[in-house]
Amino acid sequence: MPTQPEQLTLEKVVGKLWGRIIPFVFILYIIAFFDRTNIGFTIVPMHEELGFSYAALGLASGIFFIGYFIFQMPGTYLVEKIGARTIVAIFLFGWGLFGLLVGTITNIIQLYVYRFLVGFMEGAFFPGIIYYLSLWFPQKWRAQAVSLFMTAIPVSTIINSPLASYIIITLGWRWVFYIEGLLAIIFAPIAYFFITNRPRDAKWLSDEEKAVLEQALNAEREEAAKRAKQSIWSALANPVTIILALIYFFWITDFYAVNIWTPAIEKLGSSYGYLVIGIIVAIIWIIGLIWMVLWGRHSDKTLERIHHTAIPLIIGTVGSALALAFPSNFTVVTIALILMTMGILGGFGSFWSLPTLYLSGAAAAVAIGLINSVGNLGGFVGPYIVGYVETATHSFALAYLILTIFFIIAAVLVYSLRLFKQVQVSAKS
Repeated sequence: MPTQPEQLTLEKVVGKLWGRIIPFVFILYIIAFFDRTNIGFTIVPMHEELGFSYAALGLASGIFFIGYFIFQMPGTYLVEKIGARTIVAIFLFGWGLFGLLVGTITNIIQLYVYRFLVGFMEGAFFPGIIYYLSLWFPQKWRAQAVSLFMTAIPVSTIINSPLASYIIITLGWRWVFYIEGLLAIIFAPIAYFFITNRPRDAKWLSDEEKAVLEQALNAEREEAAKRAKQSIWSALANPVTIILALIYFFWITDFYAVNIWTPAIEKLGSSYGYLVIGIIVAIIWIIGLIWMVLWGRHSDKTLERIHHTAIPLIIGTVGSALALAFPSNFTVVTIALILMTMGILGGFGSFWSLPTLYLSGAAAAVAIGLINSVGNLGGFVGPYIVGYVETATHSFALAYLILTIFFIIAAVLVYSLRLFKQVQVSAKS
């Protein structure tokens, strides 16, 4: 009998990866985002009960990313050297513990300290998982794998919007942190026993399946190595790495400005109660989720990455400009938030395929850490800008102007990547 074509066998192996790897990292990222962004749902009640200004609460929201920044590159390196199962389990427990302690705060300094420590403990998770997925998924499926993993971002908000709102109404805002921090602690030992570091360690793959998968992955790495011999330091100094980091900075500034402040923007702009606001926010992110999945699949189908990264940013520009034009109109601002959310979410899968198109080997792992760490400093800038602007002007209009400018800069920088040579082939980038 003739043997099965290798490509068909590889597709079957990747089919197993979809069922084993993606659902679990997806759940972990939902938990991470609960503890990262749940402060957004408690901004108004914390302001009312503890008297914290919106500027102070914006700073507390953003200070998470200072801690996050510190451990990005070391965390990614540890995932590469030690393995995802140990690193993820340790830091999952850590961010759950400090996330829970946020619920105990009585003054703003405590809030700053605990938010910083939650960020520090989460620092290794996202870039480590992005690198981890590159160890399992060949380039053909990588953008879709990242997109499916990152659908946890809108899904977490879709779940947490009514959940956090209900908890606030029934138990009080502190219980949002108690319950969601405990969830991370519970999943830490589960992660340790469930995660498999590399294909060769997978007891749930046959020897033939391991061989087919590793052959495909090794062939890609060898091809990349032929095209460019890269050291870690050369990757960090590579202009592509710098451009990708800048893109991500402006992008993530807008992302967390929108993600953290949407509940408060909707609450302060209407007379609706917390539960109705939670449902509205969930609907906004459901639309963003559908767009994110469809756009990520289209990027993989065409193997095109540049346009698929830039076009959503242009959609976000339209949304923020619309909010700038009508900052006091609740309906228009809600539509604008939908467009901004689509703009933020749509290009994630294609964007995270770009580093391994231009960089190879361990250099790619460290560069991913740098891109994510520098980019996520925008997570500090975005929420703080919005809170500061609201406190200073009692309006979000100036914040919408800043978001518009940042969307435009990010889109222009994405197209500038066409000037550089890739180390792996992407059909139409």
